[in-house]
Amino acid sequence: MRSRVVTIVLGLFMLLLPLAAQEVMPLANPQPNPQPNLKGGWEEQGKMDISLAAARVRMKTRFELKQFQLKHEIEMGKHNERCLMLWEKDGRQFIVMLWRMDVNQTGYSIGEVKNDRN
Repeated sequence: MRSRVVTIVLGLFMLLLPLAAQEVMPLANPQPNPQPNLKGGWEEQGKMDISLAAARVRMKTRFELKQFQLKHEIEMGKHNERCLMLWEKDGRQFIVMLWRMDVNQTGYSIGEVKNDRN
């Protein structure tokens, strides 16, 4: 029983180890929005060759490493094949959208929430 627990812990460690390097590695082939983002909109978009579940973990790790706090997370779709997350730090808010493109392919978009009331 103890060896099984050690095997599981080591397996999780090996799975999460690449995520620790996320701060120095780009997320996954970002395709920048060609239009200037003057009034909000998606500032970064692209796809990752991983499942939606793995993409959620990777995106959460990316924002947590930068000291952002997850304020809201909404799963969407009949089979939860899409996800919206709202992250906040120092009064700035970012919306992250993830969607399942295929079994091992996930699309993403990231945009800052602009406050036009100022």
